[in-house]
Amino acid sequence: MDFGLAITSSIEVKKKYIITELSDDLEEYFKVKNYGNDLKSIVVGIVCVSPNFEKFFKIKKPIYTKGKKEISDEDFTYTIEDNLEYNLKLNFSEFQSLSEEEARKIIAKEILLSLDNLDSVKKKIRDFDWEQFKQDLENYLKKRNLI
Repeated sequence: MDFGLAITSSIEVKKKYIITELSDDLEEYFKVKNYGNDLKSIVVGIVCVSPNFEKFFKIKKPIYTKGKKEISDEDFTYTIEDNLEYNLKLNFSEFQSLSEEEARKIIAKEILLSLDNLDSVKKKIRDFDWEQFKQDLENYLKKRNLI
């Protein structure tokens, strides 16, 4: 299974590398796991923007893409398959004031909590072991002292 984090942030956010490192580690951890046939990848968008840009970055409903879909951007084309994408928003002021360790922990906590907000899309994704996925995510985060 593919699992990754996508970053959307203002230039003032200096701790973006924490999200990138966590994303790389999560991708490595989950790539050998399989929870069912209906979901092959999850992308969690982490949004952390200054208050001036808040109005441009509203949290959207989760998007589930069943089957293959080709997406064209200005510069490239890519394919997604059985993919879930959703966003969560970090409090800009709070995140800016945190130490590196605290920032890692708040990201981990928010990712875990975000799973509880996916009820509407879970109904569409029947062949996926949500409980085992959540348990594996919790175990990963505990092992790294993030929760």
